[in-house]
Amino acid sequence: MLLFALAHVIFTNKVILHNQELRKRINSQPWFGVQLLLHPVIVGGTVYLANITGNEWWALVGIPFVFNFGAEPMDLSKLPPLVFIICQTFGYIHHAGPLLACMTCFSIQNDTQFALANALLYAHAWSLHTLGSLDYKKVLNKQKMFYPYIIQGMFVAYFWLSSIKQGLDDGVRFATILPLLVGPMFQFIGRWCLYWYIRHFLGYPQAGDEHHDAFETNKQLGEIITFSVAAAVVFV
Repeated sequence: MLLFALAHVIFTNKVILHNQELRKRINSQPWFGVQLLLHPVIVGGTVYLANITGNEWWALVGIPFVFNFGAEPMDLSKLPPLVFIICQTFGYIHHAGPLLACMTCFSIQNDTQFALANALLYAHAWSLHTLGSLDYKKVLNKQKMFYPYIIQGMFVAYFWLSSIKQGLDDGVRFATILPLLVGPMFQFIGRWCLYWYIRHFLGYPQAGDEHHDAFETNKQLGEIITFSVAAAVVFV
């Protein structure tokens, strides 16, 4: 799995980064747009199959989609070197989330509720790519989807945390539960830090600026509140 993931990283940095025409040719293919739309199904599905079967090799199915086949939708070649390294680091931390979720040592094996809850958590997180694609194609306005996204995240977080609490109630050791937090921490903290740094690099654009994205700006705090409220309801 690590070698397969590393192959995509090398392809991005050694080939795509220096050949933007190739990136554009890949990104312009109909199948590339379809896989972006289906990220929630593909990523959530591979996490579910890995968790329900206890077989981490299902991650091999998700890796090409998680790394967008090495051809990210945006052109990173014009970024200053330090900015590029920081953005790519946070991006890869975010990408590592679902791969960690597929590893059997990070899951409660043979637990159908946790497998489903874990899959839904990642499907929800990666639904941002679906929203972004549909917004780009003018099918919907992503800005109007903020509250539906946050409310959905609240239910998903509640279900995920409830499945963990159920495991504790059923006698699963805390040492087994604790690693379950690693995947989501990589998934969400990597993504939050990436966007916070992008906002810093852009000079913290305000409403009216072409670079201002209210959905993404407010999503960081919204997701933190979502997890906090869900955890309070479940554990307190």
